[in-house]
Amino acid sequence: MAEQEPTRRERYRRQTVAEIKAAAMTQLCEGGDETVSLNAIARSMAMSTPALYRYFAGRDELLADLAVDVHLALAGALEAAAGREASSVSRVEAVANAYRDWALAQPHAYHLAYETTYGAAREHAADRIVPAAQRCMNVFLGVVAEAGEPVAAALPAALDKQLRRRHGDQHRIPAAVLHFGLVWWSRLHGLISLELGQHLAATGVDTALLYRTEIDAMLDALRHRCGATA
Repeated sequence: MAEQEPTRRERYRRQTVAEIKAAAMTQLCEGGDETVSLNAIARSMAMSTPALYRYFAGRDELLADLAVDVHLALAGALEAAAGREASSVSRVEAVANAYRDWALAQPHAYHLAYETTYGAAREHAADRIVPAAQRCMNVFLGVVAEAGEPVAAALPAALDKQLRRRHGDQHRIPAAVLHFGLVWWSRLHGLISLELGQHLAATGVDTALLYRTEIDAMLDALRHRCGATA
């Protein structure tokens, strides 16, 4: 059965939603999530604020929708980075570097996705944010798995069960890969967040060099545990 063409009303609604989100994303990228204003968006689109509420129930719903888009945009960047490299270990390195590069280029978007309740899906749009965010993690887990299965760490039974239930059963990823990926993803994310927040400035440490050193340590651990070669 052929897919039914959207009606004129539906096309107009989609266009308007896209324009609202584009205006909100501009505000976000220029000044952060705190600067996103429904009143300002309505004025820029020559519409009343009550009319805008026909498309989004409120600011929270709009920011959650943006968080979905941010997660998907980052996932796309990571997938592109992984696809440019031939060897498995090089793909892990490329994804790790792309993660930081994207965050530094889009600091406010990164903050929304990874440092607010909107991006964490704790209050809004969990049905869409969770799979969008998981797509980013799946890129990293995928390249780690391609490099070989790390030696299984002795995990507490509860943690092993949680990892398998949340990630492994659906994608058939070994628990050792899940644990390795989650630990190193967290370490890289921590450095990026500290760098974006200027928390490392007082140390006098070159943040790019520090991140590079962390990637090297991750790759060394991956080669050692998997017997992989670059």
